[in-house]
Amino acid sequence: MDYETKLKLAHQELSHKGVWPSNFNPPMAKLLRSIGLRFPPPYYQTFLNNCFISMMIFAPIWGLISWFMTWRAEGKPVLEAVYMALIGGLLFGLCMAIFYFIRRKQLKLTDWRSLGQ
Repeated sequence: MDYETKLKLAHQELSHKGVWPSNFNPPMAKLLRSIGLRFPPPYYQTFLNNCFISMMIFAPIWGLISWFMTWRAEGKPVLEAVYMALIGGLLFGLCMAIFYFIRRKQLKLTDWRSLGQ
């Protein structure tokens, strides 16, 4: 089965289970798919993938905002700011991965490889 069909089935299943479209098809996922990346929605990702993806999206955004809003004025060294952004990203990534893991179990979602079979 092709990717687009599986994605449509996944979105239908999530919608049917009462998950908001903004949760199962977040803007960042839409953006990444528009540039050609093909990956399952967050509810169908593995724990580590969700952790890593969330961390890689959150850390630079939060780090830059924090740098320009407070850290620069406080005279925080750049390396320390990078370290803090990575730690914040890791914590955010873990929280998101745990959230998706628990919700996947609560909703009893079909495995990504089994969709459409």
